[in-house]
Amino acid sequence: MADQDHQTQTIIIGAGIVGSSLAYFLSKASPETNILVLDRSISDIVGSTGYAPGFIGQYNEKPSLTKLAIDSVKEYTKLNTGFSRVGGLELASTDAGIKTLQSRLDASEKVGLPARLLDETEIVKLELPIAGSNAGTKALFFPDDGVAEPKVLCSAYRSMASENRVRFQEASVSEIVMAGDAVTGVLLDSGETISCSKLVLATGIWTASLLQKSSDIPSVPVVPVSHPYIYSKDRDHEVSPTPFMRWPESHVYARDHGARYGVGTYDHTPQHVSSPGHTATVPWQDELFNPAVTRAIADRFSADAEFTKHPPFGAEKIGGVFSVTPDNMPLLGPVAGVEGLWIAVAIWVTHAAGCARLLEKMILGEAYDEAIARDLHPGRFEGRSEEELEVTALKQYNDIYSTDC
Repeated sequence: MADQDHQTQTIIIGAGIVGSSLAYFLSKASPETNILVLDRSISDIVGSTGYAPGFIGQYNEKPSLTKLAIDSVKEYTKLNTGFSRVGGLELASTDAGIKTLQSRLDASEKVGLPARLLDETEIVKLELPIAGSNAGTKALFFPDDGVAEPKVLCSAYRSMASENRVRFQEASVSEIVMAGDAVTGVLLDSGETISCSKLVLATGIWTASLLQKSSDIPSVPVVPVSHPYIYSKDRDHEVSPTPFMRWPESHVYARDHGARYGVGTYDHTPQHVSSPGHTATVPWQDELFNPAVTRAIADRFSADAEFTKHPPFGAEKIGGVFSVTPDNMPLLGPVAGVEGLWIAVAIWVTHAAGCARLLEKMILGEAYDEAIARDLHPGRFEGRSEEELEVTALKQYNDIYSTDC
């Protein structure tokens, strides 16, 4: 490759849904851009994208996240694959919980997201695989929400990016190469150095460990945490797709995966994964996860869901890993004081395409939503200690539903 190509090259580290969609958007908006995407695994998606449950709830108490989710859904529907608008339900059975549902209904209508409150009779008509009496239970139904197949979405963006001459290379990056205060390239584990003028970190749970090897670059509070998710046994009969379900009062959520159901819970002590491995998973932690999943399943699902109340609960258990931040918001934008370095991490599938579109405009110098950019700016926690930020970020884990991200 010619020297000029090296000087103008944009490298994206991370080929998950954020990195892959960004590569596509950049290549479409600026066909002359020379883009290389690096990831330790191209053939298999081993980051958080590969293990994400994939429910897409658009309304959020934080306006920026609502806008990014709406933008993401607009992009996903263009693909005609990987996203199904099956709707989403939030169920509550206490006075306080139902009052929260009413508040969220009022707020969602103000931002143009249709929703309605269902009583117990209407919930029964949905024929969901939930057990017990619905007496006193209400559900907030968002008809325009849905479920994603993150691997399918990611593969679609990779394919379209490749058609636009984006190159994907399987390689592990060991260090960011600097000259003064500017990024000049990356050093691979193989010893090869690849030059670039712009570098985007879409590195998810591995962001902190990569930045630790580059002392000239400020650290960012991206804290990997472990999370339990289980799949039921395959059903022996076909059923109509059901909305994804969330029980905010219990920190539990569930979705239909077609042949089987999946359940996850945040109702346990948050666990920092200090040294993420080569995939976004950790071994199942019996002492931590089993009681949480037992509580999640107990008296909640009917026999049709094909779960058992005790370990192993179903057919498959996953100790997933994703990132939390001190305010449960993504980190997106330029890294202050480092020319040519951009970051796009701690981003859920719910907001991935919207974040990628926003960053594409920032990188290309086009007009963008500056208010959202300020909310997500990577340097917004400057001046606070790493220890304080880590503690604050871990506290956000149990409050995922308070921001509905």
